[in-house]
Amino acid sequence: MTTELDNANILLSRNSSIRKEENLSSKRLSKDEREKQIQNAAKKVILEKGFFNTTMDDVIVCSGMSVGGVYHYYKSIYEIFYDIMSQGLDYGEERNFLKTGEKHNLETFVDFMLDKIFDDNEYKELFTILLEGIARDQELLKIYKRLNTKYIDILHRAFRDGDISNDVLEDQFLIFFTHSLLIGYASFEPLGGKETFKKNKDIVKSMILLYLNESYGRKKNEIKIKRCCYC
Repeated sequence: MTTELDNANILLSRNSSIRKEENLSSKRLSKDEREKQIQNAAKKVILEKGFFNTTMDDVIVCSGMSVGGVYHYYKSIYEIFYDIMSQGLDYGEERNFLKTGEKHNLETFVDFMLDKIFDDNEYKELFTILLEGIARDQELLKIYKRLNTKYIDILHRAFRDGDISNDVLEDQFLIFFTHSLLIGYASFEPLGGKETFKKNKDIVKSMILLYLNESYGRKKNEIKIKRCCYC
């Protein structure tokens, strides 16, 4: 025979189960939220230990998720790292360093690139780690190439209304040069490198503009000469 005490215990048990289910439901995250949780954990570990010293176990522990939970979304550190860096490009595009209503030309293009170099954020630190690793790791090199393709697409969108040729936006030397500046900007920080770079920002800008004007001014002249030859 059921007593009032038994009924009370049953009710308490049911209420406890309901609360547990509500708590579990509130903790259920979407796919994007789970991936972001994993990415944030990986960012923290990579910035602390470096890419090559980071393991999936490190990310799992830092994320607070189960082994199966993490591997459900990502199979390797490389997959996580690519998504982090891709998010970094999206972050840069969202920041939009271009002034609204300004006519885009070579000078605003160079300002855009330099502002991204001198903007201190965690994504830039991670990108420096990527750049330093591409010479020794083929998978990182593949990631770099994929990100580079995405970055060029972003440049085309940003300057679609400007007076800048596709050759300039896709100039390989300029991309390599600015990435070299990124490495130097970060690597020499303990020696005051960042402040030195910032003090000489105008000189760097002049160097890039000189290259672009010399290189593409020469190409325009060559095109004009060829056209005259065919006249």
